[in-house]
Amino acid sequence: MRLRLAAILLPALCVAAPLAASAAAAPAVTFVDGVQIITQQDAAAPLVDVTFVLRAGLDRQSMKQSGLAALAAAVILKTPVDGAPADAAIAGDGGSFRFTVDPSDVRFSVEALPSDAATVLGIARRAIAHPTFDTGTLERARAMLLARIANDQQLALHVGLDMLSGTRAATANEGLPANGIPGSVAQFDAATVARFYHAYYRRGGAIVSAVGPLDTLGADALGTFATSLPAGSTRAVAVTVPKLDGTSRQLVAHRDVAAPWLIAQYGAPTIGSKDFGAMLVLSAFMQRTLADIAQVPGVINQTLASGAVGAIYQYDRPQPSLTLYVNGGIGDPNRAFTTALSVASILAQTKLHGSIDQFKAAAEADFVDAASSVSTRAWLAAVFAQRGGSPDYVSRTLDAIQATSAADLQRVAKTYLGEPTIALVLPRAKG
Repeated sequence: MRLRLAAILLPALCVAAPLAASAAAAPAVTFVDGVQIITQQDAAAPLVDVTFVLRAGLDRQSMKQSGLAALAAAVILKTPVDGAPADAAIAGDGGSFRFTVDPSDVRFSVEALPSDAATVLGIARRAIAHPTFDTGTLERARAMLLARIANDQQLALHVGLDMLSGTRAATANEGLPANGIPGSVAQFDAATVARFYHAYYRRGGAIVSAVGPLDTLGADALGTFATSLPAGSTRAVAVTVPKLDGTSRQLVAHRDVAAPWLIAQYGAPTIGSKDFGAMLVLSAFMQRTLADIAQVPGVINQTLASGAVGAIYQYDRPQPSLTLYVNGGIGDPNRAFTTALSVASILAQTKLHGSIDQFKAAAEADFVDAASSVSTRAWLAAVFAQRGGSPDYVSRTLDAIQATSAADLQRVAKTYLGEPTIALVLPRAKG
């Protein structure tokens, strides 16, 4: 078995991938009343994206409030502005208004054509600063959130990642499902959502990150947006949960999926770690190796929801991780599952010889390709500012990858690819 796997691993090091170098200037940083404003002026970008990151994520909920942070964000999207819900009004102007709940943050992304960006940003600002907590707005928000949860539960990879995040989170509430669970979301009343909003929607620790032809916004637009919330900082909700005794590292869930999925998760370094670049190279290595094993070479360009196999390095989380996933519907699931785990183990034990420059190029190409949209660029600048001090994500990442040696790659594999926590998402029994 080891000889066969070595034959798979070694050729993978010779895979070349072109690097699409980014010509964008490094992000600029200013502060307005304590809010960090990160700008990436790009006159060639077809869209403007403004991402607003607030300290109002999962760790601001108690264990009985799963979904409250997401429902508060959904209320903002559904708040009427000039007679229409904010997200619908922005869509009518050709833009989009979205939110994502993370372990410690909630982030709103506002995107529009340059000609409409000032108007769209104004609508979003009014909704964020003055949400409406009446019954109609709350029920529209609840319906949207419940539909999102139902959709998430149809995606095996999403289910597995949610399960694993609970095992790795520093505190129990950080590991709650990002959008909550239907039972708790259905019970929150307007007063509860309003209390959460007024307690945690403060500008302390907030970041505004903007990308695109930003001169179309006006000189003070981002500063006005940044100061639309009251001053002040907030604290995470302290949650004490006793550790469970047990040795099992396997989680199992049953969903309406066509085939079983294996999702295996390992610990990983933070952005500021000396191991960051090597883990990016290792992630790219595992991505291509798994694709070769599964004989699906095009999988690296598919979305996470529909991809058959892959590797995800979640360096944006307080507790970073490397996740390997395999859809058992591709060929022989037993072979795919066994090989996916064996590859990680053998890589940590196999001495790597020769140059890894071609594979480093593949890692660079993966990163640059993933960072090609304005929304991702805005988000990455905020993540790097939070996790590593500087928002210059392109040069910092490419420098870290270029500094990686074969010895670094093996050291990181040996350090982090130990015993994984495994989530199995299995089809429901029929009959």
